[in-house]
Amino acid sequence: MMKHILSLILILLVSLNLSAQGNRFTYEYQFRIDSTKTDSLKKEFMNLDIFPTKSYFYGQAQYASDSAMNHSIIQQRKSTPNSISYSSTTDEWNVSYLIEKSYPSFKTNWFTNIEQTNMIVEETPVLQWNILPETQKIENYNCQKATANFGGRTWEAWFSQDLPFTDGPYKFQGLPGLIVKLEDKTKSHQFLLKGNKKLKAEDHSWDYILALQNEADNEFQGVKVNPAQYKKLFMSYKNDPAKDIKLDLANPNNSMTVTTESGAKLTSNPEIIKYFEESMAKKYKTVNNQLELNLHRK
Repeated sequence: MMKHILSLILILLVSLNLSAQGNRFTYEYQFRIDSTKTDSLKKEFMNLDIFPTKSYFYGQAQYASDSAMNHSIIQQRKSTPNSISYSSTTDEWNVSYLIEKSYPSFKTNWFTNIEQTNMIVEETPVLQWNILPETQKIENYNCQKATANFGGRTWEAWFSQDLPFTDGPYKFQGLPGLIVKLEDKTKSHQFLLKGNKKLKAEDHSWDYILALQNEADNEFQGVKVNPAQYKKLFMSYKNDPAKDIKLDLANPNNSMTVTTESGAKLTSNPEIIKYFEESMAKKYKTVNNQLELNLHRK
């Protein structure tokens, strides 16, 4: 389900000029996946890679997983060209999307998925920032406060003109300096800049990227949609979360065996469908505190 997104970052970055000057800003991202549980807090380190014409925002752990998996694919293709075994390290990361922003328009491509559907959500977010006079030092940067409404939430940002980039984590941008700290009013989603460095070619594992392009048939195929279309699809899965499984099993040529968490093996279509309906309905109920609430709730 996720194998195309797993290599997306590497495929996108290969299109960049290898000699182009880049900067990597690393954020600590803390977020609560279930709004009803205070102990559902997760933490992930995110990279914001800024180049002259574009930036990329993605999870560090996912990128490490991508590199390892792509290397494995390349080695397998050399030894057994017609037989590839995929293994995923998804337990190590929670964020699977990538956000690409183009300068100076800030047209945004959000590469994501809903179950088995890969998507490129195209938009140009317009954030109406209210820049306030309040200042403070955060992570050794001189910062100024700003607020905005986005995604059904109220946000507080601290940006620094010490870092002359009008960008920030996720889809946030448009302030006269890089966003150093960002959190929503409920403190469900918090970003804090923890480090930065100049990028070199080896920081991107270019050997893996180029080998992947030449030897591995693992490109991202995504349906281009706008935010309203994304929301419509998300709500359809929320209402019928096992619909992909039902479609797969409706094909008489398909067969499936599912091993549950308890070790039980399910082979009949009705019990497989029931299992996925119950487990995925639970997932949609507990993962209910997405960053953009307006895209994931009625």
